[in-house]
Amino acid sequence: MKKVRRVPVLLFSIFVLAVLVPSIALGFLALRAAERESLYVERHLEETLLTEADLAVRGVEELMNDIAARLERDANSGVLSSNPLADVSFALRDGRLVLSGRAQENFTASFGAFLRGGARLPVYDSVARVYRKEMQEPQLEKTFEKSRAPSATVGIGENFRAAEAPPASPMPMPDMPETESVESENYEGANENAVRKAAAAKNSMPRVPSRGKGLPDGTGRQLAENRIAVDSAAREEAFLQASQEGFEISQRNVVSQARQSPAGARDERSRTVSRSRDFAELSSGSSGGLLPRLSDEGLEVLFWTKRSSGVMDASVAGLEIVGCTLRMDALRERIVDVLPAVLSEVRVLAALDDRGTPLVTPEFPAAPDWRRPFVAREISPLLPRWEVGIWLVNPADLTSRARFAALVVWVLVASLFLLIGLGSLAVLWMLSSEMRVAAQKTTFVTNVSHELKTPLTSIRLFAELLLSGRQGDERKRREYLRTMMSEVDRLTRLIDNVLALSKRGKANYSHSMQALSLTELARETAAQLEPHLMKNGFAIAVEDDGPLPVLGNREALRQVVMNLLSNAEKYSGDVREIRVRCETETNVNGSGGEMAVLEVADRGIGVEPRFADRIFREFFRVDDSLSTSRSGAGLGLSIARDIARRHGGDVLYAPRPNGGSLFTLRLPIREDKK
Repeated sequence: MKKVRRVPVLLFSIFVLAVLVPSIALGFLALRAAERESLYVERHLEETLLTEADLAVRGVEELMNDIAARLERDANSGVLSSNPLADVSFALRDGRLVLSGRAQENFTASFGAFLRGGARLPVYDSVARVYRKEMQEPQLEKTFEKSRAPSATVGIGENFRAAEAPPASPMPMPDMPETESVESENYEGANENAVRKAAAAKNSMPRVPSRGKGLPDGTGRQLAENRIAVDSAAREEAFLQASQEGFEISQRNVVSQARQSPAGARDERSRTVSRSRDFAELSSGSSGGLLPRLSDEGLEVLFWTKRSSGVMDASVAGLEIVGCTLRMDALRERIVDVLPAVLSEVRVLAALDDRGTPLVTPEFPAAPDWRRPFVAREISPLLPRWEVGIWLVNPADLTSRARFAALVVWVLVASLFLLIGLGSLAVLWMLSSEMRVAAQKTTFVTNVSHELKTPLTSIRLFAELLLSGRQGDERKRREYLRTMMSEVDRLTRLIDNVLALSKRGKANYSHSMQALSLTELARETAAQLEPHLMKNGFAIAVEDDGPLPVLGNREALRQVVMNLLSNAEKYSGDVREIRVRCETETNVNGSGGEMAVLEVADRGIGVEPRFADRIFREFFRVDDSLSTSRSGAGLGLSIARDIARRHGGDVLYAPRPNGGSLFTLRLPIREDKK
């Protein structure tokens, strides 16, 4: 029995380790995935919108480069003032500043002192250009050397171009009336020295500007940008290096609402840094470009370039500075033209100026908070503090999609747990049921062995006494024989029950039916058991209302009555009384027919309410121990109910008033009775 009891514990432990623990672990991982589902949805949308913002930024950068190239061609051709973007044109030669165009006072206030060398202006640059640490690998240099262009190019987003050689033939001055001539008082020859240095570097400057180990400047900057975009440590190092070199780091105009890093941290520092420089320093290392200036009035952009002045004296560099300021209204229109559609079903895309105001305000019912876009990208150091931002048309859609995705995962996880739980309960129930049946079978074998051994021992003992001839008393000898016959009947009932049990599992098991009287069968069976019962102190009485014709197998129904009487004998107490009553009863199912009812009542110990349904199960006994005074294998009532149901009836239990048990056999009465 101990081994049998240990088996369920072992199997349950194996089941927990092999099924439940892995399932719970997988479910926990799935729940964590559900918690991160909203982040995944947001990240996916963020990446999509950032790609669109990057394309818009690239379009604006290409536009600014194209504008710089066109202005340079017009300046070299002497028609700069006719460019539709030119506002105030200027020429700087030998310390003299010549202006042409409208708003000259504003130009003088903004750039006059700077061009004459008497003031410094912030020069904007990308932090990626400042950070060029170990970005030029030898293999990348070889690849780039093969694709080098023979002429100078303007890198996307560069503030100015490196100095390049002036044209071979002198270019005429632009058509510019000298409406104003300004002599530089504190210039101290700075421009002249710068011009001489640039002329001296004519034959030594490479066509493709480069720094460090030879990579083109724009490409090196792009490599650095890629690195600081994905590496937070490199980004911190870049800002630290820029700060150490004297660059000013400012905050962006907007605060993006999406998480722009895997860790969810937001870095709102602007990647456009600035450092104050004077024009002499700027022009000594560059041949021209676009120079932005931020003021209280907004952004101003200055274009300047070097060109040949036509002076043939070899001792003086024949270069002069020409340029213009850009018309910001026209520049805004050009930028708007290259941007994608402002409004779509999902998002609003807008370019914001340095004050955080959109260049074009879309027709939208509820204007978004322009300083809090979902995602944003800085445009270029040529347009400092300008951003391309994207806002969601309906921010609640993102939350709804995230919640729906998380809900789907939760439903799947809950379904998984439900299936695992139901499957586990089913397996455990089947396992416990099988183990219980196995334990009952073990008990059954033990009890049957005990039941067989006891009557066989009695039969052997009385047979030996009769064979020895020592007992001469005829009355005693007859008593011995009756005892032996009683034990034989007991063995017969036990064997019949075992045989009936073995046949129950067979599909073709059936009884040969015949017409018989249930009352007569009850009297015959009671008479057969009466000597044995009377010997044990029982009083048995059979009452009937007349014959009860039924259709059934005589031996099978005899076994039912025998089992009910034997059960009453086993579980009787001090009052040893058994009453058998046969009567007719109307069918309680309402079919209108009549039922033959055989009741077996005793004054025994009864059945506890919690065992009322279980006493008809196979091998069930209230006390399974071998030390119990009541013998049996736990099959009598189970077999009796099975036989009764095969005959269209049933065996029922009810507590008897004033103590004891009442077992009722109910069978349908034969319809052709008379």
